[in-house]
Amino acid sequence: MTVHIGSERQLFLDDHLIESLDGVEVVMEQPVKTGAPVLVGTEAWEVGVASIIGNSLHYDEEEGLFKAWYDTKGGVAYATSGDGVHWEKPSLGIREYEGSVDNNLISPGRNFSVIKDVRDEDSSKRYKSMYWHSSGDPDAPWGGKGHFVAYSSDGVHWTPDERNPVIDFRNGLTDGQFVLGWDAHHGKYVAYMRPNVYFFDPDRRTSAWVASDDFVNWGPPVLAVAPEETDEVEIEYYRMTVAKYEGIYVGFIWVYHNDVVEFADQSRDSLLAASRNGITWSKPFGSETYLETGEPGDWDSRWAGACNLIPVGDELWLYYSGANIPHNVKAEDGGRGSVKDWPGRVIDGERRAYAVGIAKLRRDGFAAVRPKSGEGTLTTEPLTFLGTKLHLNVDSSRGRVEVEVLDQSGKAVEGYSRAECVPISTDSTDCTVKWGCDRDLVHATDTPADIGVDTRAYKSRLRKPVRLRFHLKDASLYSFWVE
Repeated sequence: MTVHIGSERQLFLDDHLIESLDGVEVVMEQPVKTGAPVLVGTEAWEVGVASIIGNSLHYDEEEGLFKAWYDTKGGVAYATSGDGVHWEKPSLGIREYEGSVDNNLISPGRNFSVIKDVRDEDSSKRYKSMYWHSSGDPDAPWGGKGHFVAYSSDGVHWTPDERNPVIDFRNGLTDGQFVLGWDAHHGKYVAYMRPNVYFFDPDRRTSAWVASDDFVNWGPPVLAVAPEETDEVEIEYYRMTVAKYEGIYVGFIWVYHNDVVEFADQSRDSLLAASRNGITWSKPFGSETYLETGEPGDWDSRWAGACNLIPVGDELWLYYSGANIPHNVKAEDGGRGSVKDWPGRVIDGERRAYAVGIAKLRRDGFAAVRPKSGEGTLTTEPLTFLGTKLHLNVDSSRGRVEVEVLDQSGKAVEGYSRAECVPISTDSTDCTVKWGCDRDLVHATDTPADIGVDTRAYKSRLRKPVRLRFHLKDASLYSFWVE
């Protein structure tokens, strides 16, 4: 199978480009938490709650500013940061809380997702949001509960759509939504939502792909990810957050671990998922936990829900919601009890709260190709591409990487064998592969000579598919790309 690749970095989250592995394996790279949370519910209206649930924390390149729309006990609040670590909560004078508008509250509801829609020529709708809310209309089904949308020119002052809720509760989609935004691959606005459990037998939380042409009229849900039949009944997929990264969809599945007996020890951690189209997903590392909850006593001991992925220099910062609060507790009658009064309280010697933290990983560093023991090779499928420079993201500081170019018969292209490759022994997120005489990558196997001045004399290079074979010795390869 010949695969054409563009200039995006080619990751190893599936076997789309891999023809064979010999002595190497693809291993998951877990992000490293930075420790204490960076966004904490310290204000009276937050009451120990500061959490990002939807697509609600962004870096605005136009303004050079990190922005967060986060859930609190008093509604949705807004904060900004110059460095993504230290956050300011401006007094906005928009919504009243206990008789005062001296706060950073901007909207009712919860589970706020925000996109900055540069496609929309209407500046009043430059920012679009979706959130879970209730109209409170006693005559409306379910009290008008459902998904609401609103618009803003600045991301701070919002105007709800008069048609709200655009998806009411009768649609069968509950409060677990993540709005990815405009997806050029499908030519639609795309969101990931949680269907009601009554769609499934046994009853389990799952995540579905939903699309819209206008951000108001949303189509039927298409199941995207669900627990395996072999998973224990206590396992559910609470929701999935998604990032479009280097031409691939990266998903973070929030795994809900039930305690169906005591209702007192539920936790949520995150799995890694990948997709080429945003609808059909794989879990490249199965049920291996990607973002783990903390240890007992840590601020995120019960919840580590990966949410927003933001490139910062040579790193990827993965913002996540964390908490030391279970989803439910055991009630006095032995059933399921509520933890709504836990935030801000000290229980069993711990101050209980929801907060936002950061886990960091190397750029492209979701997975690495690494020798099982010393040395091995990865050979790609036949590739076509337009560039001539081969780039690697690699850590070979204790070993080396060499690349050879193979023709359609599997032989090394003349001048591009392993022996002629300049070995790479470095730790870099961007290094260029060279062959003898400082040659760049040549995407050809034939170079016809001039055929004489009396005929149609020309030189041409017929671009044919080639394979790349990476020889790894004590090295980790994270990605490659051609420019």
